[in-house]
Amino acid sequence: MVHRRLIALGLIALGLMAGLQAGQAARSVETGPLPAGDEIELVVFEVDGCTYCRLFRRDVLPAYAMSPRSGEVPIRFVDINDGTGGIRLTSQIDVVPTAVLVRNNRETGRITGYSGPDSFFQLMRYLLTGSQ
Repeated sequence: MVHRRLIALGLIALGLMAGLQAGQAARSVETGPLPAGDEIELVVFEVDGCTYCRLFRRDVLPAYAMSPRSGEVPIRFVDINDGTGGIRLTSQIDVVPTAVLVRNNRETGRITGYSGPDSFFQLMRYLLTGSQ
């Protein structure tokens, strides 16, 4: 019982932090030039009715779409109930939303869950740096 309360309090705290971060300007995901010739995209797996998926679209998507990186690494959304969209994943998707960095139709990294735009952009910079 105490364990469940701690989890609930942690989720509430994460929600409050995400709300605070939503009003802040998203940080750039620029990490330098990407390798030429590779087809790179960001695929966000979601499910209909998911609250955190809606928060991702509200808080992260507009800032990402305005970033110069979105032209090099386009974003698309896939309902996990419809399959993987032909992407070769390294493991099963258990949490939505999950953003998967895909290079030449293969997963090269992922951001599991939603913890706000600042966290997303920091992790995205890491993924792009590590995928080069």
